[in-house]
Amino acid sequence: MSSNYFYHCENLNMIDKAIQTLQRTLRQYIAIDDEKNVYIYTKILSHLINSWVDVRILKLIYEFNAFNESEINSLISCKILKDKWLLALDFAFIKAYKISNIKNIDNPTVPYTARIMRKSLVDIISDDLLESTQVRNRIAHGQWKYAFNNELTKINENIMRILKEENIIKLQLKLKMFKSLSQIIHDLAVSKPTFERDFDNNYRIIEEQKRNFHNRRYDDYKYKMIQKKQKGLRLRSRAHVD
Repeated sequence: MSSNYFYHCENLNMIDKAIQTLQRTLRQYIAIDDEKNVYIYTKILSHLINSWVDVRILKLIYEFNAFNESEINSLISCKILKDKWLLALDFAFIKAYKISNIKNIDNPTVPYTARIMRKSLVDIISDDLLESTQVRNRIAHGQWKYAFNNELTKINENIMRILKEENIIKLQLKLKMFKSLSQIIHDLAVSKPTFERDFDNNYRIIEEQKRNFHNRRYDDYKYKMIQKKQKGLRLRSRAHVD
């Protein structure tokens, strides 16, 4: 097994631990309704989750028996994160279904179901991962409150809206979605039978997270956290009096 794989696994483990630690701190600030620190730690959490996506593709690239040396070199040299994930998907698909080139995906020998599964994954990477990358770039460049266009000539209202709407619930759901996505592509790259067997369950998780992304209300979450904190304070106060 490549030492690079081990290194990326260790990096990913560290980021996972950092995410867990940061979420605990963020929940504490939510519970006391400290809006300033909630905003700050939400941006840090967002940055960590996007870092997770960065490192997860590197771990996948060096996964044992996933890609050959030429494919690994192509993936590493790919500079745009979204394109790197798309290329990994295509390399894995070509390998699993024994096609000469992704342009031949509509070849009758490629099962229709497999083509639909690939198209679903392409859509997720192109839409959700692209938005995630755009937000990551703004946060990494210090545009925490006011986000600019790529030329830095004017405010990007759409990215600003996304930055303001980010919260712990949406970020947790996004991370779960990306974990399921990476598992699907991993399975495709190393074991076609596993990919086909587990695709529906893994993709169902992605769909659930996308639905929850729009349905779960942060205000409800915040209210419950505040109530829980206040209840704990009341109980400790009573215990102290007794």
